[in-house]
Amino acid sequence: MNALLLLLTLTTSTLVLRSGDRIAVEGTLRHAEGVYTFRSGGLLYSLPASEVLRVEEVQPVAADKPKRKLRVSEEERKRLLEELEKNHAGTPPPPPQEFVPEPQPKAIEPVGEEAEWRARARGHEENIRRAKEELELLETRIEELRSQIHSFVSLGYQPRQFTYQTTQLAYAMERLPYAKLEITRAERAWAEFKEDARRAGVMPGWLR
Repeated sequence: MNALLLLLTLTTSTLVLRSGDRIAVEGTLRHAEGVYTFRSGGLLYSLPASEVLRVEEVQPVAADKPKRKLRVSEEERKRLLEELEKNHAGTPPPPPQEFVPEPQPKAIEPVGEEAEWRARARGHEENIRRAKEELELLETRIEELRSQIHSFVSLGYQPRQFTYQTTQLAYAMERLPYAKLEITRAERAWAEFKEDARRAGVMPGWLR
């Protein structure tokens, strides 16, 4: 009973930061001396309260209540029993309805060899563009975190009071070489593809 009461009263918090980030908090959210302390993803973080826009409390849904048995009148009960006896006596069930699948539209296939080469070329170009955009987003995130950390230091906060930003910065810095590597791989695949097209005698205009 106590465990059930604890489950029903337990709440999950979400920190909404001024930067737009949302942090799911596990367990109790503590606020003392202008600093929030919490756990997220199994790690302990601290964050200045000035960076928190609001705290959203989410009450978990309690376990479903046991379903009540449907009460049936005596007349309805007799009727169901009679139908059941008739069925046992050999009354065949109604024939199942035949399922007729709807015709599926035919996939539009590229017409000719030119369309195939052009589609593959655009795929390589899109991979390069996506890799560069992801690198730009990561570099922007790193600059934002560095700026936040610099502001906290200027305001006199101790490093233990903004561990969330320092941890996120470390994660972003670790991902930076891999993001650059993805661009190198995408560009190498594009160069190899163009070389294969040249050897196959593909016209340059087909790759645009």
